[in-house]
Amino acid sequence: MTGPAAESLLSLHDIRVRLSGLQILDGVSISVPQGTVTGLIGPNGAGKTTVFNVISGFVKPESGDVRYDGRIRKHIRAHRLTKMGISRTLQGVGLFASLSALENVMLGGSSRVRSGLVSQSLAMPWTDIETERLRTRALEVMTELGIAEEAERLPGELPYPVQKKVALARALVCDPTLLLLDEPAGGVGAPDMEELERLIRSWVPKRTVLLVEHHMELVMSVCDLIWVLDAGKVIASGTPDEVRNNPAVLAAYLGEEGAA
Repeated sequence: MTGPAAESLLSLHDIRVRLSGLQILDGVSISVPQGTVTGLIGPNGAGKTTVFNVISGFVKPESGDVRYDGRIRKHIRAHRLTKMGISRTLQGVGLFASLSALENVMLGGSSRVRSGLVSQSLAMPWTDIETERLRTRALEVMTELGIAEEAERLPGELPYPVQKKVALARALVCDPTLLLLDEPAGGVGAPDMEELERLIRSWVPKRTVLLVEHHMELVMSVCDLIWVLDAGKVIASGTPDEVRNNPAVLAAYLGEEGAA
């Protein structure tokens, strides 16, 4: 099976995860070449989100290892992801209803602001300075995504596609090296889908993207390399054309409609 000839920024080797007595991931090994868009597809329950959770430190595998940026990461901590250069979106939007769109975006870069309890209690001068820098950066990203005019509105006041952009801006505000996109096309219509495709491709090669998505047209149009999971195992990988024409993939996931 082939893929782009590029050094892997992220790789998982022989990852096994068992939850509540069920084998969720069974010896999963995948690689994500640097500066590319890599897709991870498969039916519901295949283990795609669990792969994301392992990478993010939310799930600890019973065996196997995660290598990122040339190092094996044995103790990944979710709260340290942005400092590692990794950012992630969620399947939904995961926005805080009581915070404005701008405040939600700023949360994506909050780990880089030294405004903890100690600095606040001592009224350290960098607190306001760094918060203002983060605010400026958040507005820049929202402008890039065309949602700056919604900055002061609450998530519940925004159409769902705009909420998705706010969630995406939150992931981008820390300028990640690796961006994990979990079903970014969910609930997005055709016009917004074209813009999403353009955005994803515009991020590489500066960024590396790992994409979990059920929308096969988007996957086939933006991905350089695709991995296919079934029941917690990798059953195929390759370029979009190779995956599109793989008989096992066609039968199990894409079907006649997806193969068109």
